[in-house]
Amino acid sequence: MKLRKHERLAYRLSDIIVRLNDGERLNIFELADTYKVSIRTLKRDFQDRLTLLELYEEGPQFYRLHPSNIGYLDIADIQRFASFASVQDLLPKIDRQFFQEKLNQSIFVKGFAYENISERTDDFRTINQAITNHQYIEFYYRKVSDYASNNSKHYLLEPYHLLNKNGIWYVVGRLHGQTRTFCFTQMTQLHINTETFQCSEDIKKETLDTDSLFFGNQISEIILQVDAKVAGYFERRDLLPNQNLVQRLDSGDLLLACKNIHPREVVPIVQYWIPYIRIISPSEIQKDLEITISKYLIGN
Repeated sequence: MKLRKHERLAYRLSDIIVRLNDGERLNIFELADTYKVSIRTLKRDFQDRLTLLELYEEGPQFYRLHPSNIGYLDIADIQRFASFASVQDLLPKIDRQFFQEKLNQSIFVKGFAYENISERTDDFRTINQAITNHQYIEFYYRKVSDYASNNSKHYLLEPYHLLNKNGIWYVVGRLHGQTRTFCFTQMTQLHINTETFQCSEDIKKETLDTDSLFFGNQISEIILQVDAKVAGYFERRDLLPNQNLVQRLDSGDLLLACKNIHPREVVPIVQYWIPYIRIISPSEIQKDLEITISKYLIGN
């Protein structure tokens, strides 16, 4: 299957990082032939996308990692760095110290469209510092539904991750023993509290292993049937959150399961793919969707 542009980019960066990490001295002309890209593209890789790496030799023809850093990165680091480098425009312009001399493990990106947060660079840095040092953050938060009333609420949060999903930045953390998600741009008067908290590795893993943003409010499983006419799109990549294949029917239709997810994260996708997809269970979700569509069609 032909790779998409961003997939080719991530593959190329991963391969380059692996080879640098193994101590290779890379020739940019040989790389151009290997990856079938221009010299200009490769120079951009090294000068822009891989600028956080400590290179001992930097062009114009050869590139090599500093000897003291060879073998420093493990596979997880390499994958995370390549993922970050291929979507680095998601991040505000920040300096190398922001990443504390190694790949940052508190910032995650899911998706490639993004909102502009360049004016919130200081707050972004503050949150990341608190995540790294396991410090509480304090802020005021106003839900979208409360904007008309200008009603904000104060929070004291244990921050775990900065997460970009579908172009929107979120802060994932713990509040009163529950995992909560806050939209970054709706947080105001942000500052670090001097009090620290005990970071749970299990909770960190749990929040990264799901596509859901509704922590604690999910249902165990939603089953959907996808028409054979569009099944290929869902087989090519996961278009539904926490998507798993249950069965491929003789008709070519697919039965898919979304586990530990909130209906609000599934229903909009179903609406987009009408009439080629329907919710099999829980049946109440399909019924509510049909009622909503009927009201829309009759103008109520």
